[in-house]
Amino acid sequence: MATGEATETTDAEPAGQGRTQGEWDLVALTPTFIKSEHAQYAKAIVKALGDPLVRNIALSGNYGVGKSSILQEVSRLKASEVVELSLSTLAPIDQTDMDESVPRQATTPTNRIQQEIVKQLLYREEPENAVGSRFRRIERFNSGRELLLAGLSALVVTLIFLIAGWGAIITKTLEPLVEIGLWVYPAVFFAAGGAAYLVRWLLHGRIHVKQFSAGPASVTLDEKSVSYFDQYLDEIVYFFETSRHRVVIFEDIDRFNDSHIFETLRSLNTLLNAAPQIKDRPVQFIYAIKDSIFDRIGLELEGRKPDAAAADLDPAQAESVRANRTKFFDLVIPVVPFITHRSARNLTAQILRGINHQVSDDLVDLAGRFVPDMRLLKNVRNEFVVFRGRIFSGDGEELGLSETHLFAMMLYKSTHLSDFEVIRLGKSRLDRLYEVSRSLVVANVPRVERELRAARQDLARAGSAIARAPRLGKRLTERIAMMVRTTGLRQQNASYQYGGSERTQDYFQSAAFWKSFVGEDGSTAVVWHNPVYGGPQISLSRSDVESLVGEALDPEAWKEADEDAAHEKIAVLEEQLKFLRSADMGDLIKRPEFLVDFENQRVPLATVAERLLTRGLAFELVKAGYVDRNFTLYTSTFHGDRVSPAATNFIIHHVERGLMDEHFELEPLDVDAVVRERGEQALADPALYNIALLDRLLATKSPSARIMVNALARFGSDERRFLQSYLASSSHARDLVRRLTARSPRVLAYLIGEAELDDVGRRALVSECLARLSDKPRQRVDESVKRYLFAGYPELPAVASADLTAKAAGRLATLFKEAGISVPDLSPLGARARTEFVRLGIYDMTTDNLQSAVGEGAGLALDQLRVASRDQVYAKALRELPAYLAAIEGRSPSNATAAGFVAVLTEVHEAAPALIENVVATASAESRIADLGMVPEDTWAPLARENRFPATFANVLRYLGHAGGVDTNLAVVLGATDAIREHDGADEDAKRELAVTLISSAAVLDPVLRAKLAESLDLKKYVAANSLPAESSALFGELRARNVISDSAATYAHLAGADWATKEHVLRHSPKFEEWTTPELVSADLGPVLGSSAVSDAAKRDIVKGADSYAPHGGKAGLLQLARLAEAFKIIVSFPLVAQMAANRVPADQVLTLLRPYLNNATAEQLIPVLRALGDEYEKLTYVGREKPKIPNSAAAIALLEALKSKGIVASFDPTQNPIKVNKRHKQL
Repeated sequence: MATGEATETTDAEPAGQGRTQGEWDLVALTPTFIKSEHAQYAKAIVKALGDPLVRNIALSGNYGVGKSSILQEVSRLKASEVVELSLSTLAPIDQTDMDESVPRQATTPTNRIQQEIVKQLLYREEPENAVGSRFRRIERFNSGRELLLAGLSALVVTLIFLIAGWGAIITKTLEPLVEIGLWVYPAVFFAAGGAAYLVRWLLHGRIHVKQFSAGPASVTLDEKSVSYFDQYLDEIVYFFETSRHRVVIFEDIDRFNDSHIFETLRSLNTLLNAAPQIKDRPVQFIYAIKDSIFDRIGLELEGRKPDAAAADLDPAQAESVRANRTKFFDLVIPVVPFITHRSARNLTAQILRGINHQVSDDLVDLAGRFVPDMRLLKNVRNEFVVFRGRIFSGDGEELGLSETHLFAMMLYKSTHLSDFEVIRLGKSRLDRLYEVSRSLVVANVPRVERELRAARQDLARAGSAIARAPRLGKRLTERIAMMVRTTGLRQQNASYQYGGSERTQDYFQSAAFWKSFVGEDGSTAVVWHNPVYGGPQISLSRSDVESLVGEALDPEAWKEADEDAAHEKIAVLEEQLKFLRSADMGDLIKRPEFLVDFENQRVPLATVAERLLTRGLAFELVKAGYVDRNFTLYTSTFHGDRVSPAATNFIIHHVERGLMDEHFELEPLDVDAVVRERGEQALADPALYNIALLDRLLATKSPSARIMVNALARFGSDERRFLQSYLASSSHARDLVRRLTARSPRVLAYLIGEAELDDVGRRALVSECLARLSDKPRQRVDESVKRYLFAGYPELPAVASADLTAKAAGRLATLFKEAGISVPDLSPLGARARTEFVRLGIYDMTTDNLQSAVGEGAGLALDQLRVASRDQVYAKALRELPAYLAAIEGRSPSNATAAGFVAVLTEVHEAAPALIENVVATASAESRIADLGMVPEDTWAPLARENRFPATFANVLRYLGHAGGVDTNLAVVLGATDAIREHDGADEDAKRELAVTLISSAAVLDPVLRAKLAESLDLKKYVAANSLPAESSALFGELRARNVISDSAATYAHLAGADWATKEHVLRHSPKFEEWTTPELVSADLGPVLGSSAVSDAAKRDIVKGADSYAPHGGKAGLLQLARLAEAFKIIVSFPLVAQMAANRVPADQVLTLLRPYLNNATAEQLIPVLRALGDEYEKLTYVGREKPKIPNSAAAIALLEALKSKGIVASFDPTQNPIKVNKRHKQL
């Protein structure tokens, strides 16, 4: 029957039925005659039927305007004359299923419609009313008629037996057995009749014409026939001849979009009415059609082949030809629609008003826009009632489903029947759209999370030049290039300069430039330079650059702007993240900014929905949210144990199909329901990897969580995908990490090297992992983990936590140690962690770390570390002694006290003997060794160099025995003390030997020190001078002064080769010199001895008195000193000695003084050599002449002149003159 007929409103559903399984008040879909709307049309048709010339009547109108209701009324009014033919059941022919016996023309739409018409016409009449038909169809077995026929047959057989004598033969044959006589004929009659009746009964309906079948009746077409109407025209005519039917109503004939059928039907009508058998009563056809079947656009949209004849006409004429319905029909009655997309919503509301419902008015309005078909609306209403009665009852009551969404699904079912059927298989377009929507969520959530992490990092770097540098640098160089072009300068060979150096364009896009430029005081300019023009061409100050880039170069302004932008971006991204996690298909369709991969394209979900559903009712239902993620729940009854819609949807769409959706939103009770339905062991299935689900398990500390955590510990691709989403968004991420850490060795490496997390989140999770380390499994550490832990450990809460247990701290320290990580700073570590890190020695050797390791107030010297933490800090310091010494340099001595110095030196010598010197050198002043015998010999030299032991007799002897003599190191010790101590009771010879050794160490000890050291030994006997190496220094004088060597000629003689200063120093401390001096000892030292203040006057006097003995070896210096002292002491020396003094140029006044005692007695011959030796003016006094020598005035000079005057050499002189002018005689007397 036709679709979409109008109906009167139905009775209201009993109150309270809504969600019960009571009786369903269903509305029939059959056409309903509405008098106010249809009566006029029916009357018009009946009236037209009264006109014998009107034989083809068309009732035209769209589907749903009430054509079937009108024709139903016509059929009622003309009940005996009307035959109704409906072609709504015509199915398409599959060409692949046809065999060669079927003619090809039989498969055309027109012939197939004709076939169906012929079948329905011929099958309507009772077979007994059409006895002339060549088709004998199956009919009901008529017992009365068959008994009559059997009786007639039996009578004929009996007469034959009688006439032929067969009865007598039978009687005669049976005569031996029974005497039947004439009863044989009644017996034959009944036997023949019974047999005939039985055969008719057995064969009834089993033998019929091959070409025709009823029920699913079939009519075949011969190869030579063009159409069914042609082949069976006689049967059709016979049908109307033998029946009272004169009106044929064709419904749904336009469904097949074949306008040619109307030509064949009109031809058939003409032939029927021309037949002489029925021309007294015309046959009239009534067609229910749509107008568009004759329209050009209708032809094209419906895929019909245009009229070839009209193709060559003018377009307007061709359209007129096609649209001319009058060539087919004698009367066309249009039906005015009373249901449109505007009124359909009111009708929908009226249809639903008969039942209690909670369907949204907005959905009703939406349905009316797309379903202006009364029959379809009725069907939706019926399906809604039935589905509601079944789905919303029993276990379905627990789902809390929405009647609005159920009605939407019934609309979808009625308009997408085949797609609705495969929803239960999960293969519908809605399922596909749902899967794509979830894929969109799964794809976009990580993207938004990444952008959110980046935005938060941008917020942390607000004001930094890093982000701005590329943009500002590019803009600056582009503007400079534009300036160069506009000024007519050439770019070739040009360069940029900044800060006195040439720069590339890329340099101006670096953060380093902008940090420098913004931080400058504005004096440094950016210069564009081209040497072709002889110098800088464009110089840009800071204000110029600001103008060019169009942005203030103010870090504070940058920071404020960056923070505002970052906060705004973060807010947007957080809103997107929140939206995505809860969005349904309809929500996502309205957000085109979210894209998903679909058919090798990145498109919004709206595009996907359009491709899958097309733009229409289904699209709008999804977009408006009436068909949502729970659509499957509205397609069948539910049998479960307290499972919510979300849980059921999750199970159906994801769990049962093995599709993971980590972002699917589930309430806590939903999670409980899912676990209850699927069982705990199913939690290991990736399809159950869901953030909300695991949150619930962890929040409630459910034992079932262990199953999922164990599965996640496999770290497969599904597990990694879920962990990425969970760790980035769940508030229970730390709990999961804690559990995973106890089960998998890959947690730490995943968190650091693979998981995409913001810095804060990563630190929190890594910290949780570190706080929950276990012995088994041990976390794997790769290079990325090492780098992260080394750089980021100060910010890890677990490392700094005061609540960290001792075991956890130990495992944490062990992880760092096994990873080869030494922390640069111990101060960020919590107390327990610090203790363990110190125990394992996994920290850099710095002063601050040492202080942290031993505690505030404790000393950092090795001996102090040894006391405070011998096995840990002190042991590490010994292992890393170079680093330790570098760390404490200038801040702490290497050793603080003498008490611990011995042990420290001994252990340092064992650990790092090469560094003994550094340890000793940096030790405190109090760090001294009382007895060298307590420390290794290799330490003695460094100790001596730093004066770290006292110069006791024993220490010095030990050192000398080790070193073989006094070296520069021991010299430091000896020089610092001036004395050898603690020698009481020592062997005298040993002391003397030591003294000799010390005195002999001229290379490293100064003379005074050696003398003091020797003196400090308190020798009972003098050290023989000849046992000591002679040297020119103050040594022997100091030795003599300290009474170490004797005051004797031997001592002086030992110094014969020494310089005078040495000897003088000795003489100064030799009061007995006059007792042991001899000319041989004094020898060439006569002059220095006589001139030295170190020699007493008595000794000098003795020497002068023995001048003749000392003078021969004393040289000029000796003669000079003899002359001086002889004059001073008024000692008369011999004349030869005076003559020797004159010859050696002793000053004339001294010679004259010493000569004076001899003037009166000396002859001229004796005096003249002396005067000649004096030279100068005195030589002139030796001979006569006119010269007048000038002689310095002195008593000795006057005495000399008087003597010479008496000897006839000098004539006269004036004793008062100075110098005295001497008048010599002009000639010898």
